[in-house]
Amino acid sequence: MIILDAFATMYILVDAGLPTILARDIPRAPGCAKVAVRRIYRLQMLIAIPFILGSLVFAHFIWQDVPAGLIELCAVIAFGHIMSYPHRSLLRALGEARIESMVKLSERVITTSLYAFLLFQGFTLSSAYALAFAIGVVISLGLSVWQGERVAAKIKFDGNLPVDWSSNKSLIIAALPFAITLGILPYVTKLEKFLLAYFSSYDEVAIYHVAQLAWIAGLMLPQAMRASLLPYLGEVRDEPAQFSQRMLKAHHYTVMLLPIGLISGVLISHFSIPFFFGSEYYGAVEVFDILLAGWACALLSVPWYGALQAGNNPWRFTALIGMVVLAASISGWFIIPVAGVVGAAWASVIGCSLMLSGSKLLCQDEDRLTDGLAILSVATCYLISIGSWLALIGFITVIPAIAAKNHLQNLGGISEEE
Repeated sequence: MIILDAFATMYILVDAGLPTILARDIPRAPGCAKVAVRRIYRLQMLIAIPFILGSLVFAHFIWQDVPAGLIELCAVIAFGHIMSYPHRSLLRALGEARIESMVKLSERVITTSLYAFLLFQGFTLSSAYALAFAIGVVISLGLSVWQGERVAAKIKFDGNLPVDWSSNKSLIIAALPFAITLGILPYVTKLEKFLLAYFSSYDEVAIYHVAQLAWIAGLMLPQAMRASLLPYLGEVRDEPAQFSQRMLKAHHYTVMLLPIGLISGVLISHFSIPFFFGSEYYGAVEVFDILLAGWACALLSVPWYGALQAGNNPWRFTALIGMVVLAASISGWFIIPVAGVVGAAWASVIGCSLMLSGSKLLCQDEDRLTDGLAILSVATCYLISIGSWLALIGFITVIPAIAAKNHLQNLGGISEEE
């Protein structure tokens, strides 16, 4: 896992922020999709060459005693993920998010099936499981390229891309804020784990990792919403009225989904963690309960997070992610030595809460409802983690959720998009 995390962190810079630019700009010029995605692919391959060579040499120097082939398989997994981003972003930008989700699901299904086969056959070598993961990633990469090219080929040329695409230099400069952000972004979820390994024990790292697995599964919802929101907002980035209207719609969705996520998160984690990982990892349940508060803040931040990504000043988005990592670093440095694995969870929550407040601040939005819901969610999750019946106050989130649902129904009747 450490080797794979290392490769994922190194290779994320190969992304260079280019798929993000693609997702933002293609909705305004869908006929240019095929040309644009191939251009990005060529640029990424050029960027990738020194990273691949350097990372393999570095990895073999650091991990000299790992099983044969494991380093190369981890490199394939990390690189395969990165190279699937352009066509997956293209599918979202062209309104084919369902196809993109099926491509992502195919990787999980293939990998999980191969894991199950290896487990029942009694395989214990880490290289065997890494090979299974690599097979799932490579097949998913092939599917994303095939489907992206197929969908793009159906659209006739209908205009030009924005001025940022006039040259490779201007394109890379336009993508630079997102590239820097992607260089920082892996630390948002991995930083606490690294600090915990430094200040505490690997046993606590294992407990945190199990809790984080469940948490990251839940984060797929706000991450999917952000990914869908980028082309949705990017299409009207120069039309303030429509931009605000679409943000408002996203805001209502997050409020409506909040109590559903909190309730289902608690029910599923309290059953699944002990069932799948055994009683020795029951401490991960308490850690997850705290991390769930971070999930709530991440969900509520979606409209402003997306607005910063799709807006005319993407450097604000870079500033936001920088603030989140800095806050999580400082809080983790002071809390983890005192509170251990629970402190790592609270450091993560602090980072996520800053993601919400910081994104609103940078968007100059004075909305107070999400502030109240965030505070209520943090209090609820803390009370759940200590087993207090006062956690029932979390049901208050149902009231604004019902109001948000009614707003969405009204917007559905008058929305010009629908």
